[in-house]
Amino acid sequence: MELIITLKGSGKYAVTDPKGRNIYSVTKKRKLVGNPITTLHDASGYALYTLIRTESGRNPAFQIVFNDSLYMTAQCTSMYVDPCVRFEGDGTVYELKGKMHNNMKLRKDGVEIGGLTTEALTNGDPRYSLIVDNKYFDDIIPLFVVIVDKCFNGSNK
Repeated sequence: MELIITLKGSGKYAVTDPKGRNIYSVTKKRKLVGNPITTLHDASGYALYTLIRTESGRNPAFQIVFNDSLYMTAQCTSMYVDPCVRFEGDGTVYELKGKMHNNMKLRKDGVEIGGLTTEALTNGDPRYSLIVDNKYFDDIIPLFVVIVDKCFNGSNK
């Protein structure tokens, strides 16, 4: 499966297929206290997962919540040398890792299942192309791209 993820404003993303059909959307809602909450919605607008930043700085960390309980954690383990984001939860470990921020491989429990490439649009915003083997695809995977964007913020351009 191939998905195209583009930035649509502050903290908002559109997730489309190569034909331009909307598959998912990601929106950000500010809380009164604390960090903003980012939510992944399916094409009909149903909220699937919630993303919360738990740490900032050099190695940002996130929690992915499903039905009000922790489903997965994400941690940027390396920003510059072999950039890597590690996702753990539900007995599974995913890694998005590469030699450069703009070309990363997606692995699930050590098995390569896809990749993420980044190109800069004419306005300077990144455009992500995510390819995942169909038998490994899960609704949570588009949030991985949002986390990569938040971790490397501008390094992908």
